[in-house]
Amino acid sequence: MFDPDAYMIKKLPWLVFSAVAFTGVFKISGLSYYWYIYFSLIFLMLGATLYLAYRCERYTSFVLITLCAGLYSLMYLLSSLSYLLLKKDLEFGAVGALIAGAGPMLIVVTAFLLIYFTKSPFLPFKVEGGKVAAQEFKAKDSGFLGGVLVGGAALLGSLFVKSVGSFNGGAVSILLGTCMCVYLLVRLRHVIRGIRTLRLQERGMPVPYTFMRIDEIREARSRWWLGRLFKWMSSLRQSTDS
Repeated sequence: MFDPDAYMIKKLPWLVFSAVAFTGVFKISGLSYYWYIYFSLIFLMLGATLYLAYRCERYTSFVLITLCAGLYSLMYLLSSLSYLLLKKDLEFGAVGALIAGAGPMLIVVTAFLLIYFTKSPFLPFKVEGGKVAAQEFKAKDSGFLGGVLVGGAALLGSLFVKSVGSFNGGAVSILLGTCMCVYLLVRLRHVIRGIRTLRLQERGMPVPYTFMRIDEIREARSRWWLGRLFKWMSSLRQSTDS
């Protein structure tokens, strides 16, 4: 069951942030102002990470953001490697290589959307008093998926470097990486569909679904200095608005 405790709430967003930051280092050659785009993305991702780790109490937002950001890190490497091979080995133009190189990303995004908008045959969550935990997701899988995201990013990064000058090696790397991303989505298909169901249910609720261990998470955040800082900033803003 995916019932994240305070340790996982703090650890998983930073693992995903590390994967996004690492994969972005592999610059798409020839793209003007790339580093401006990269650091803007990292800045936004840092804000999302701080929010998820120290303030977020909405279960559906936590799961959906971490999953999408983690998949993005893998998809970016696959598409950037495709761009490189198309431009260098097949002599595509920069624009053509950029469009065609987005193929792996489009495949994964399409698979995600097909799963997300497919009606779930059952709700794979345990819901008690507005608190949620995923029944189809074993506890050990949370660490497994976090490791897959970071480890997959590191592996594809290594393949990215080694595949330069090797079209066949790069093509195999792209194929394997794309299959790995689709496999992760298929493995999580019930959770992804269930998240959409919960988000639809939240529209008619005064308070969104939260974590099953929310009391433990709040208590832990009250001990973390960043958690106390964000809580103080939030209370200061509320007092100013009133």
